[in-house]
Amino acid sequence: MADAGGAGRVARQALGEGLGVAGLYQRVIAPAMWRIGELWERGEISVADEHLATALTHQAMAGIYGPSLGHTVKRGRILMAAVEGERHALGLRMAADVIELAGYETIYLGADVPIDDLLQAVAARSPDLVGLSATMPSSIEALDRAVTEIQRANPGLIVFFGGQGVRPRETNDEAVLVRDLEQLLAMVEAALDVATPGPKDSSAPRESPPERVGALGAPQGAGSAATGESTPEDESIERDLSGIAAETADLARDLARQANTYKDLAYTDTLSGLPNRRAFEDRAARLRDFSDAKPLAVLMIDLDGFKPVNDSEGHEAGDRILALMARTIAGGLREGDFVARFGGDEFAALLPGTEPSEAVALAERLRAQVQDAGADASVTASIGVAMLEDDLRRALLRADGALYEAKNSGRNMVRHG
Repeated sequence: MADAGGAGRVARQALGEGLGVAGLYQRVIAPAMWRIGELWERGEISVADEHLATALTHQAMAGIYGPSLGHTVKRGRILMAAVEGERHALGLRMAADVIELAGYETIYLGADVPIDDLLQAVAARSPDLVGLSATMPSSIEALDRAVTEIQRANPGLIVFFGGQGVRPRETNDEAVLVRDLEQLLAMVEAALDVATPGPKDSSAPRESPPERVGALGAPQGAGSAATGESTPEDESIERDLSGIAAETADLARDLARQANTYKDLAYTDTLSGLPNRRAFEDRAARLRDFSDAKPLAVLMIDLDGFKPVNDSEGHEAGDRILALMARTIAGGLREGDFVARFGGDEFAALLPGTEPSEAVALAERLRAQVQDAGADASVTASIGVAMLEDDLRRALLRADGALYEAKNSGRNMVRHG
């Protein structure tokens, strides 16, 4: 529980073996934290030990969180909060991380959210799903009330709830119990799919619906944590440790998001929206060392006839042509291919798992698509093809040489170097 280096090694090993960050949260971190919570619930470890273990877990995760934020945006807005009086919200924070990393819009309200503030946030943000948590026995009643009030004010709104030691009991209110973090994404996806309007394919197989149960009963078990017996001094320590751990975790994530935003800016061409040369070189370096990506082809693409349009009609017209061609080139590639704008009217693409003959055939299709898209402005493309074997610089030089051979042979052609 005090081995920060060990926690980091476990996380890196799991990632090195191919487990994604969301999977790391679900299959490694969440079970470990659940086990720590069980030990605390039985009184076998102290509050301080439990929070120390949680803080070290967040420390290990902070370094990989930011770079893992993807650009896939899924349909669905999810609002998450720990109910009034509940200060122990790091498990909820981890659940929010899993959902955010999966690409859903996530609104995280944090710990100890008064019921009136929670209802106001639901009304203002119109979420598709609300996730509530409670861990301390004293918070169970607040959770029961929150579920009831949200569903009374928003009939049909999906409500998930969970937390260490939470148990279902029979009531007339319906909500969805999330028993552990490993189930969370599948349950969110199933719930949002059910809630999404529009025609569905009735012949497609469907997963079983999530378990629907009532609000929560108090946790059962031995120990002062389970019975709810605590001294004012214990409550003060719990409040202080929860606050420090939560603030540290949220600060780490805010910094990670900022770093990820800066990286996006540094790796994106603002005019076309495509990755830039720096991003291309980074991707090429990774693919070059990945055996499943071989053979790896490189395309160098240069627009023919762009300069006269830019000079005669102005930069605004030229920018429109560049944006159109960027979309055309990106749309003509396959899933797993990578295209970047190098600057001016020059683009480059990486084609993993592509033999030379396949690369030439794809380049020919791309050339024809550019010709069709640029017909009104008489803009075409010359494309050079090369294979990346060991050194990116040499591969780019070969592709560049093939590109200028195409230019010198009459343009609007493909050549292999």
